[in-house]
Amino acid sequence: MARGKLGDGRGEQDRRVSVLAEPARLELIDLPLLETLVSDIPPPSAQRPARLLEQCVMLREIARRNGLRPRLIQAAAAAERAAQAVQRDTSRDAVRIFAAARLQQALCALERSRLFAEDDGLDHARAHLTAAERALGESCGGSGGGTGGANGGQFSGPNLMHARLRAATALVTGDQASIATTVELFDKAIFAMESRVRASGLGQHDLALARCERAELLISMGQRLKDAGHLEQAAKAMEALCSELDPDYLPQSFARAQILRGAALRALGECTGEAHLMKAAAGACRAALDAIPPRHNPMDRARAAHGLGLAFQGLAEAASDVRLYRPALFAMDRALTELPGQGLPLRAVVAHDRAVCLARRAERSGDLGALAEAESAFKAELIEGSGGGDPVAWAVTQVALARIYEVRADLSNAPGERSKAAYALTEALDVFADRGLKSLSDVAQAALERVRSRPIPS
Repeated sequence: MARGKLGDGRGEQDRRVSVLAEPARLELIDLPLLETLVSDIPPPSAQRPARLLEQCVMLREIARRNGLRPRLIQAAAAAERAAQAVQRDTSRDAVRIFAAARLQQALCALERSRLFAEDDGLDHARAHLTAAERALGESCGGSGGGTGGANGGQFSGPNLMHARLRAATALVTGDQASIATTVELFDKAIFAMESRVRASGLGQHDLALARCERAELLISMGQRLKDAGHLEQAAKAMEALCSELDPDYLPQSFARAQILRGAALRALGECTGEAHLMKAAAGACRAALDAIPPRHNPMDRARAAHGLGLAFQGLAEAASDVRLYRPALFAMDRALTELPGQGLPLRAVVAHDRAVCLARRAERSGDLGALAEAESAFKAELIEGSGGGDPVAWAVTQVALARIYEVRADLSNAPGERSKAAYALTEALDVFADRGLKSLSDVAQAALERVRSRPIPS
């Protein structure tokens, strides 16, 4: 383990090596300090390849937390410069640095796919992974944590990236056979990683990441198949992980596990209709929020607040208590406040879920006045966004408005409401399809099929 702490006044090289060799230490650094550390790194012309790799790791972490594309672009560029600096050097150390740089580019592309739902992100990640493997050769393990060292083992370096890419692809396509196969791959890898962690005391951060990604796959499978067994397995796995992690040492790993635990419990509650599961899901999301201080990781705080809102909405449904929609809406507003800028798919998802929650509150209470108020607000948003600044937000508002029309049709059998809902959903589908937003496309398509399956009043 590298010695010294960030900012403790020791030598620059010792401090920087500790960041690369122990990526877990980044969990303790808040976002403003990360930005400061990146600005302290010398300009590209004065940097050695190892410094460029460090810059890439830190810039990618900043982008992961704040969802801003420029930092991710800068991270990929830093890794590219590191690769170019050593590409003609055939020494062993140079080859390892080159492979580490390509792996970092693969991680940047994977993060781009996750943050912005860009179709080419996974393809670019695979291309960079192939370049890393070609450099290392089949017998070299590489580094999965961004260190540039060859740690060996089944779940390090290229092997780690293969598993993560397969998981990301399976989540995008929804292919159940692929998801099941990838879960088995994670099971084998996690078993090997646990042995190494017990033997060395190192690698808990990477192990937690693998266990979280396995749980994410199980939750996706359970939700698609309405399989309570998969969801219960994921919830128990994340509960066990939370009990093992020290939130003071690995706060972001702990928060991610709690967010996933909350998602599994909420989905399980939707399958069974049991209110206590929704309550437990809300508790898990609160624990995640408590683990991450403000300004430390806005994206994960937004995910936790979003999960909390969905849990309260589920509790309102399960307990038949319309009063619980209010804290659900408050939590979703909090999530939107945490999220930076425009254009993030997560912002669109939260905005959609908030609109659905608003419509459900009006529907359950039979309050046509609340529906009219929500309709006015959504129409105002459409007018404001008609300039084309954020087409995805515009499309999400169309879906929200369609839900209002659909609910009004159910409550009052108002003529033409279903026709207006179908038109709004068709408009939204065009935008989602153009931008490859599969989850939102699925939501809009399901709503359109539901609207069309009911007779339209004459």
